[in-house]
Amino acid sequence: MKITTLRVVSGPKSALRPKPAMAQPRPPHPQGKTGDASAGHVVAGEDRRRSQRVMLRVRAQIHVALQGKTQSFEVITQSVNDHGAMVIMDRGLPPDTRMVLEHANTKERVACKVVRAARETPEGFQVPVEFDSPAPHFWRIAFPPSDWRPDET
Repeated sequence: MKITTLRVVSGPKSALRPKPAMAQPRPPHPQGKTGDASAGHVVAGEDRRRSQRVMLRVRAQIHVALQGKTQSFEVITQSVNDHGAMVIMDRGLPPDTRMVLEHANTKERVACKVVRAARETPEGFQVPVEFDSPAPHFWRIAFPPSDWRPDET
């Protein structure tokens, strides 16, 4: 069987909860950084997130068409958010690679793509993936609010 296009059928829209109201964005920092410098929290532009990132290990599978052949890879997440995850796998995938990510426990699938080049670590290749559209309930966890910060005291 040759797969040239991967297609994901989403669940019922009624299962989705509305997103919480977003806090007003802060004005940009003069040196291209954001955050409250007085609280010791300054984040470089490339490290900003659209949603809160949570360190969470979840087993999953990636289904991808590589060189005309469908391949599946066992992966584990390092971190997750509403928009995707950082997965660890035994090989890297090039940026913009289209795939389907399957949650090992729920068997739910979501279409996504690789957003940057993989980084090799002792644990494996860290591959950042982004969902085609936000899926806040895919990971089956409650994410902290977007303005949440750890208590620094």
